[in-house]
Amino acid sequence: MNRENAVEDYAVSLDIGNASVGWAAFTPNYRLMRAKGHELIGARLFEPASTAEERRMARTTRRRYSRRHWRLRMLDSMFDQALSEVDPSFLMRRKYSWVHPEDKNNEGHWFGGVLFDSNEQDKRFSEINTRLSTICVKH
Repeated sequence: MNRENAVEDYAVSLDIGNASVGWAAFTPNYRLMRAKGHELIGARLFEPASTAEERRMARTTRRRYSRRHWRLRMLDSMFDQALSEVDPSFLMRRKYSWVHPEDKNNEGHWFGGVLFDSNEQDKRFSEINTRLSTICVKH
């Protein structure tokens, strides 16, 4: 561009939106400038911006489940000794109590779908409940 055709004074106007940017170049008299036979005006379109709400909800849910899992593991470790004195496999049966008998991936972990044997249920539950209540009182 030689100095004879150079424009010394001009203004650029921008209209910035969520999914677009509009632009125009003006002379000091507010007339559209021209270059190479075209008016200097245009728009650039983008993909619309997305909010962080969806990712934030997933992150919140993931953290909530992680904290819940941590609390359950902490309770298991606190009560493991007292429970194993009464019923050594209680925590293992509780851990896999969700397994369905037809689940081929976890068939080795299925304990009949119950935490207690039906004959022993009342006796074991009352014994475990007594032990847990004494542990809770100590802490």
